Amino acid sequence: MKVKFLLMIAAVVFLAAGFGAKAEIWKEGQTLRIGHRGARALADENTIESIMKAIETGVDYVEFDVRRTKDDVYVLMHDPTVDRTTDGKGKVSEMTIAEFKKLKTRSGYTPPTLEEVLAALKPTRAGIILDIKLKDPKCVPEIFAAVDRYGLVDRAIFETSYPRVANAVEKFNSELVSAIYPSWPRSALRYARKYKLDSIALYHPFARPRYVKKAKKDGFKVMVWTVNNAKSIERFEDKVKVDGILTDDPRLFQQQSGCGCGKKSSGMMGESPGRI
Repeated sequence: MKVKFLLMIAAVVFLAAGFGAKAEIWKEGQTLRIGHRGARALADENTIESIMKAIETGVDYVEFDVRRTKDDVYVLMHDPTVDRTTDGKGKVSEMTIAEFKKLKTRSGYTPPTLEEVLAALKPTRAGIILDIKLKDPKCVPEIFAAVDRYGLVDRAIFETSYPRVANAVEKFNSELVSAIYPSWPRSALRYARKYKLDSIALYHPFARPRYVKKAKKDGFKVMVWTVNNAKSIERFEDKVKVDGILTDDPRLFQQQSGCGCGKKSSGMMGESPGRI
């Protein structure tokens, strides 16, 4: 009888350990400090260099954008084209990985593949937010597989602006941490309810205290983007009490905390809705 009881306890512990990813992401009473596209105010966005810069400042999480090349390799790039951030031109989806890897950013960095970024992040303690820029829900199992290969699932948030993709994340594995930031920010809560998502990400002007409070009351975590002012960061963390804040310049978190070790912001402003 005693042995059976111990086996039952062991089974409960095993199940808890296997399905505890969501509980590990969010810390009670703590706002996640998140580097947007790495630390794009400090280094070229969506590069390993930018991501490592963010980690050096002490962020909890780094956010980056995931797209796919013509030959089905997942890479980091925010825009559909490479024109704005590299010395090349054209759509990511129309390039082979060989063509993509010939590109250079303004500072001379090579845009990385998702695998390269995950390998670089594995030895660190930083969490990751993968902003899936693909409209095809079929990409979810493949992106998950890459994250899983590097043992990073338990510190990953799978985010997207596309409701169908967010739904696909939950359907694929409801234990994954999902997030949505739809093109119309006010619809975030509606989609979160509809698809039983875990969190919403709001463009900061739409993160009104009443809306945030309503979302949190319904059990959803709330992140805001892109907050590039130390006083605004303090307001969202201490007064609005959101669960995560994305910024281009993670040094602002140091300023906000009063440590005096951060430098002045580069002055980059928050972006328009739909361009997280």
